[in-house]
Amino acid sequence: MKKYFYRLFPKKFDKIWNKIRNTENIDSTLRHITDTFISSESYKKVSNYWHIRNIKSFEALAEFGINKYGSTIAPYYFTFTSLYHDEWFNNVPSLKGKPFTIDSKELFKKQKNFSLRESISYNYLCYLLFYSLKETPYYKYLEKLNDKTYLGFDDPYISIDNINISTDKLASLFDCEKILDTFEGVKINKILEIGAGSGRTSEALLSIKKDTKYIICDIPPAIYISYKRLKIAFPNKKISLLIDVNNKTQLKKNIEESDISFIFPDHLKLLDKNFVELTMAIDCLHEMDKPTIKYYFEQADSFSKNFYFSVWEKTEVPYSKNIFKKENILSYYSGDYDIPKSWKNVLTKNLVFPSNQIALGYKINN
Repeated sequence: MKKYFYRLFPKKFDKIWNKIRNTENIDSTLRHITDTFISSESYKKVSNYWHIRNIKSFEALAEFGINKYGSTIAPYYFTFTSLYHDEWFNNVPSLKGKPFTIDSKELFKKQKNFSLRESISYNYLCYLLFYSLKETPYYKYLEKLNDKTYLGFDDPYISIDNINISTDKLASLFDCEKILDTFEGVKINKILEIGAGSGRTSEALLSIKKDTKYIICDIPPAIYISYKRLKIAFPNKKISLLIDVNNKTQLKKNIEESDISFIFPDHLKLLDKNFVELTMAIDCLHEMDKPTIKYYFEQADSFSKNFYFSVWEKTEVPYSKNIFKKENILSYYSGDYDIPKSWKNVLTKNLVFPSNQIALGYKINN
């Protein structure tokens, strides 16, 4: 009965928010961002899956604060603590190349808030991805990634070759490789990222392409986490929280005057034609309902010149069932992503890890 009740009345994170918004670990910035978001049009686009995830994330923030993000909330994002599926490893070069040495002390390091089994899985994945990255030209950028932000929020990590390694560092550089190689001939002045999560990829890209303007379009609490993180990562950049700006002319002016800007999804309708050279959506579209995915593609068709995204080859969006909809399957090869027919595909390639996710690049012919 409980299962059917939640199909009729799915959980919404504003309910939990009203209970915790005044707790000690909820600062004024998060309070303002979340209050503004819940009263915005963007709130209506949140999938049931993300309502459930946000309830867990807000509860963790209220109990532990943002400084414990890496060990409490990160596992809801791209931190893998189990290695159950063989298809995740089909493209991992280090499993097919030369043997590598593993330090047993690092392999068995107990990570905070992880079980020993979860810790070993995470630590071993760090080894696999580290030695895979080492075979690429992007390995040289590893030293540019700041421990203060990649490890500064109680994040899990191990040491390999006297370098502090987290899966966030490694996955971000693999993302950068796909993105920058695919659009190598494109002069990129502005990047807009949908669903930036903790800001791991945005920080990596801005550490490599230092003069690029960056716009993050996201929802709380992720937009708050990436905002706080990037302010630490780039103290000399002008970083603007533009969630209250609803005037088209003013929004454009503020973005142009900023190095990094933060907006909500409904702000995308205010952006001029061809306003950004590249839009990205990494590991997030497959967690949305189809109308929301269509919204992002329709908006990008106007304001962007290129689009990069990564999704599972096939997945079911959790918690998306209701009385009228028994499932929400998203399969790229079955055409479930409503990509405008005028877009030209320039990249279709499986990720290194997880290998059953696809990296996709499109040139927008608008």
